[in-house]
Amino acid sequence: MNLIERYIFRRAARLTLVTLMATTVVVLITQVLIYVNVLTDSGQAISTFLKLAVMLVPAMAVVVMPFALLIGASQTLSSMNADSEIAVIEGAGGSQKITAKPILVLGMVLTLLTLGIAVFVEPWSNRQIRTIVAEAGADLVRLAVQSGSFKRLDEGLYIQIAEQLPGGGFGGIFIADMRDDKTELLYYARRGVILPQGERELLVMSDGEIQRRTVASGEISVIQFASYAIDFSQFSPAGKTRHFLPKERSTAFLLDPDPNDHIVKMRPAMIRSELNRRFSEWLFPVAFGLIAVYFAGGARSNRQERLWSLTVAGLVALGVRGAGFFFMNASGMSRPMTVLTYALPLVTIAIFATLLVSGRQLRIPPWLDSWGSAFLAWAERQRLALQLRLAGYRAGGGA
Repeated sequence: MNLIERYIFRRAARLTLVTLMATTVVVLITQVLIYVNVLTDSGQAISTFLKLAVMLVPAMAVVVMPFALLIGASQTLSSMNADSEIAVIEGAGGSQKITAKPILVLGMVLTLLTLGIAVFVEPWSNRQIRTIVAEAGADLVRLAVQSGSFKRLDEGLYIQIAEQLPGGGFGGIFIADMRDDKTELLYYARRGVILPQGERELLVMSDGEIQRRTVASGEISVIQFASYAIDFSQFSPAGKTRHFLPKERSTAFLLDPDPNDHIVKMRPAMIRSELNRRFSEWLFPVAFGLIAVYFAGGARSNRQERLWSLTVAGLVALGVRGAGFFFMNASGMSRPMTVLTYALPLVTIAIFATLLVSGRQLRIPPWLDSWGSAFLAWAERQRLALQLRLAGYRAGGGA
């Protein structure tokens, strides 16, 4: 890249990085809130919250990275347009390739980064999240022993332990599982103990019973047991195989899954959808980079035209990303949806690359431009009127 291209690349990369960090933090807060009840109730340290937040970052970054590039590139090119820098470049004989090349290079960097995160980093981080939540669930049981009150493990899942027995065991264990709308389960055991087993922590109960109630009919069945174990990671009997979700599986496993795996046998569509997601996410940064260059790259003297161009760019990007999510989720059940999952970003790249090469630019219809000008003029009059009223209020001493 020459000097001008490096200048554009640095500005776009800086704004993209700032946007990526800001949007990732905002989305991250909403995701951490999902786990906050279990973590706070179990008395987890702040380090556990930070570790959970770090593990959530890869999945959030993959989603917001294309939008960060769109915003960073559009803002950079719009600022250069407002400062007449793009007009000077074009006036000196420079083509739109000068502004497009650094944005596309930045898009390729983010594309490779997205591919690496989606294929390798994100599955590992999702497994770590499961481990953190499982450990918090086991700590919540210990906290329930100290308080002697009901503690919420999950939505519709509660536990109470009456006492601590000599040797580290528990006495008087009661668990209510009402997460299923059709069936309610009540566990009661005289004794129990928490035992580690590899990555899992098990609550092993003895001398108890399970009451199973069908909500629709009210029918109750009782099962007595001498020993029964519960896995905190998913609250399932410990004798069963631990079922990792497709998003927690490595890419190598998804490419060559074990035919005896529970998820592979029961929900094969989830495997295919997750695989398609991982190998199509990386195409969106390049597509969004081309969208930004097409709508914001050329010199425009009309302020309203620039505003409408950026608005259309945002709407196009949202439409493409929304359709992409829909096709990804449905790709496991339909071969045409699988084709559309990859075709959507590739066709978007081809369309906007062709438009850039051909030199065709979007032009706002005169009626829409006049409406936009009228709206901005009205907004400016309202702003000035508000300033005058505030000035008169201050001059009158607030009366």
